[in-house]
Amino acid sequence: MDKERVGHGITVGLFFIGLGVIWLADWWWPGIMVVLGIAAGSGLVFRGQYRAAIVVMVIFFGIPLVTEARVPWDLFAPMILIGIGVIIIAKAFFLKKSPPNSAKPNLVTG
Repeated sequence: MDKERVGHGITVGLFFIGLGVIWLADWWWPGIMVVLGIAAGSGLVFRGQYRAAIVVMVIFFGIPLVTEARVPWDLFAPMILIGIGVIIIAKAFFLKKSPPNSAKPNLVTG
């Protein structure tokens, strides 16, 4: 079984099923975002790309949630920017790169 071909089939099939559902429900916005998130995320999960699937689903489900929730952007947007800044600074201080593997002997030359 060709995993790439089957994953593509899952993505495209779920996209068309989702289009049919949102057409029946007359829920084009933000329904199209949910359909894209389900279709793309499911294909990525099938291919074993779990981290990418989570990112795609968070983005495509988050946008409709935020737009439908009537979020007060004058408070929410600065909090997002502050949070991103804190995460970047924390990563700079606490996540260290592993040293290069130059100390390992070369197996070919001994």
